[in-house]
Amino acid sequence: MKEKVMIPNRGVVALDIIDSLKSIGLETILLYSPEDSRSLPVKLADRSFKFYSSKLDDSYLDREAIIEKALELNVHAIHPGYGFLAEDPIFSRMCEQNHINFIGPDHRILETVHDKIHLRQIANELGLPFVKHSELIKSQLDFELAVQGFRFPLVIKPLKGLGGRGIKTVIDRRDARQQINEMLKRDENQKNGIFLEPFFPHGHHIEIPFFRDGEGNILFLPEIESSIQRRFQKIFEESPSPNLSALTRDSLYHYSKKLIERINYLGLGYVEFLVSENNPYFFEMNPTFQINTLIPEIHIISNFIKKQYAISNGEVLHSVKGTKIINPKYHILLVSLMAENPSDNFQPSSGTITEFYHYSTIRNIFKSSLYTGARISPLYDPYIGKIITFSSTRNQSIGNMKNFIENINIRGINTNLHFLKSLLDSDPLIRGETIIDFLNRKWEYANRKKTNNEILTAALLLSSAFHIENRKKNYKEELQKMKQPGFFKRLFRRF
Repeated sequence: MKEKVMIPNRGVVALDIIDSLKSIGLETILLYSPEDSRSLPVKLADRSFKFYSSKLDDSYLDREAIIEKALELNVHAIHPGYGFLAEDPIFSRMCEQNHINFIGPDHRILETVHDKIHLRQIANELGLPFVKHSELIKSQLDFELAVQGFRFPLVIKPLKGLGGRGIKTVIDRRDARQQINEMLKRDENQKNGIFLEPFFPHGHHIEIPFFRDGEGNILFLPEIESSIQRRFQKIFEESPSPNLSALTRDSLYHYSKKLIERINYLGLGYVEFLVSENNPYFFEMNPTFQINTLIPEIHIISNFIKKQYAISNGEVLHSVKGTKIINPKYHILLVSLMAENPSDNFQPSSGTITEFYHYSTIRNIFKSSLYTGARISPLYDPYIGKIITFSSTRNQSIGNMKNFIENINIRGINTNLHFLKSLLDSDPLIRGETIIDFLNRKWEYANRKKTNNEILTAALLLSSAFHIENRKKNYKEELQKMKQPGFFKRLFRRF
């Protein structure tokens, strides 16, 4: 009888999990919201079951409902993917208590990495340099005390929770007070607190991917630089980084190993650093499968979901004894395809895909849940796909990515494809100047040279707006005439 694995997730990650686990003979069971009824994961999973509501708290975040369904179906394991409950220590503990294999770190590790300040304290005990942080803030008075000793601009972060959501950059005290007031309206932030840290606009965001098995063997993959972000969400990533010295790279692996062993980490994870002027500073860990996991997969031609499943079942890393560091064979780029309008402050876009096609080559990978007729919901994150290219050199990879994006056609919604094309054409990116505040300091999308298609579209919209305004003006003039005394008498004299 096949072992059953439940997947309470959606989109590209759900497709990755379904494809990977079916290929090793496991039965895949998808839980999906009514909003995702027409999605590709629903079509491709062995079995699919619908939540009664599309609200997040009643679907992908409903721990009790997911566990109840898992027990009813007698599933062996749950792969949470990323986002939603993937990093939730409470959900991980519930799986353990009900003898369900949670494919990911156990609740003790998740609790440790969830508390960003506690994790930095552990790093400090180990002698790791780390990003300075304030005391916890739960009120405006706390802020006035905490901000002493810091210089603006600053970053405000929730104490718990991972990923870029909920993080704010502030430029002065007034801005900080407003953002803190908004952030503390959330019950979770009011309970756990938020904190300040310096903003490094010219720094680099570097991630060290790794696997660690139950015998303590560690496999390190080449670093990923993910500095170019919008609203703390990664949009352009590359591996290896073009901005690290050999000495800095060695120190990143050394610091990562100390921290991983100290917290007795098991499974797939990422140690994240901020590098400024070749000085590394630890700031957090990401304990889950990610959008960019495809990058280290390409470096060793391996499927990390299968590897996650094997390690969660007690298997060890093959051909790894002690610590092994993989050297990169390729320069790999990844961009995130988003359903949003970059020209309108990256506002999310929703609707039905009326046309979709692309052309792939051996050096390109496009993972997406799109198809002609698919519906993009406004309820969820606008992320709709990841595009990867790789080659022996960075310049060739950039050229491959530009050519590949030219061959993607999506109609029915707004996407960031034009934005990505312009980004890849920017001189600072080509030179490798991929700093954290890249979009503001190195390349401003709003001031770029417009393409002929965009100029034509803008002209048509302007023409339409002018026509509508003229119609409104003529209508108002006619209305005023009708209000004049004796208008109807003069009108009917003609007949």
